[in-house]
Amino acid sequence: MRVTVNAITTLLLTLLITACGWQLRGATSVPTMESLTLIGASTELKYSLEDELENQGVLVHNESPYELIIDDEEWMRRTSAVDDQGRQAEIELRYTLYWHLRDVKTGALLTTPKRMMALRSLPWYPENATASSDEEQLVRDDLYEDMTFRLINQIAVASKGWETY
Repeated sequence: MRVTVNAITTLLLTLLITACGWQLRGATSVPTMESLTLIGASTELKYSLEDELENQGVLVHNESPYELIIDDEEWMRRTSAVDDQGRQAEIELRYTLYWHLRDVKTGALLTTPKRMMALRSLPWYPENATASSDEEQLVRDDLYEDMTFRLINQIAVASKGWETY
């Protein structure tokens, strides 16, 4: 009896977690398109997107019938906490991305222009600025990776139901 209750509880919790949209970090849905052209992305974002899309079987080249257009990328860095001497103790990095998908043949927008934002805070050690700046770069890399997975998931959702060329 107790084993049955535990099994049912585990099953219900699993269903509850998946129903709320929770998924492992880095897990992405696969877009239905066979290929995609990237336009306007920074080098870091472009390489990250190309790697992940090609891992999922989506070719990235300039002859695709679909274009992913990155309208703008913005970085904001601000001090979010100071120490007792008034020095920077914690910083906040905010990465914002504006994008849309377009059909090359018709020129029609396949998605409305969208905005995505990712935010991270990290400690800053004034007495060890080199290590702090290295950590900041690691967080920036993590934000690129996070934005890549989120963007691919949004492209996959948007491309469901399309009749691909």
